[in-house]
Amino acid sequence: MAMHAMTIDPRTGLPRGEKPPASTAAVVALVCGILLCLGPFTGIPAIVAGVLGRKAAREFPQTVGGHGMATAGLALGIVNLVLSLFATALAIWQFLAPN
Repeated sequence: MAMHAMTIDPRTGLPRGEKPPASTAAVVALVCGILLCLGPFTGIPAIVAGVLGRKAAREFPQTVGGHGMATAGLALGIVNLVLSLFATALAIWQFLAPN
């Protein structure tokens, strides 16, 4: 792209048409949500970071991106907690069930 053709958006400071970068909270939410094998140790931070990332992207859409990333992290965090609770309940039931 020729330098004379590139224009900067005065509101964001980014080249026109470019999306703002994802917030740190959105990235943390997605990474923690993907780590399903660690159970609630990553599920709870994924939910908290997902809520914070969505809030930041909603309040400052010109400068903060990553709304979809935060939403995916939030959903994976919820799935993580549900699976962890189910596995814990199943383990307790197996332990307490009469032979």
